[in-house]
Amino acid sequence: MISMHVSAVCRVRDGFTGRAMEPSGLVCTLDGAPFRPVGKPGGYLVLVNLPGGTHRLSLRCQGYQEEWVEIRSGRGTQELDVTMKPGEGYPFRQEVTLLTLTILEGGEPAAGRQLWLAAPGPTEMKIAQTRAEAGSTGLRIFCKGAAAPAVPGTYLIADGADSEIVFLRALEEEMGELLEPLRRGHGRSRSLLPAQRYHTGADGILRAAFPEPCTLEVCGGEGGLLASLELTQGENRQTVQL
Repeated sequence: MISMHVSAVCRVRDGFTGRAMEPSGLVCTLDGAPFRPVGKPGGYLVLVNLPGGTHRLSLRCQGYQEEWVEIRSGRGTQELDVTMKPGEGYPFRQEVTLLTLTILEGGEPAAGRQLWLAAPGPTEMKIAQTRAEAGSTGLRIFCKGAAAPAVPGTYLIADGADSEIVFLRALEEEMGELLEPLRRGHGRSRSLLPAQRYHTGADGILRAAFPEPCTLEVCGGEGGLLASLELTQGENRQTVQL
């Protein structure tokens, strides 16, 4: 009997529209070598029987920036939320808000830095309990809006210095299930904002697109708030000093 172990499951979405991307249009490499994960409906990529250790899965698709994620094999099945960001040739069909963000550290470009960008989505989401305690994997969430929240998906709990990134595995009747326990406690009415992972290039720059003007939260790798940026329709050029 052949033993199959699911090392990771990645849900791939269009980072601009939020829609699932079917695997047929994706070109993947694993640790620099061509790789073909098992594709499932709904934008899922399933990776099986990976050797233990850390691996880099890179994804390319026409009209999008190259995206990559790290997979840590050997610790059960890892769940990942992957968003493909618009690149050269992306078919925008509306006026858009564009951002060119330069990240500096000590006055020099911060190359290869992982950041999270979070902006309000079509559905308002807020903590609906008096206090969500650190260590909890359950979260009561109030949702308001016509669109269903992206679940599973990655969110920023916007809470000033206590902001953090969480992965929402499931949401049913206002009860949310988190992949990992909360690292910090959060009070009622703290917002959950859809968050996307970005990586700066060798020049310390990242580029992002949003459907409309917004207040954008820029966070470090663990979710700590670095800056809040007011973006207007059209081109926006901003700089953040770490």
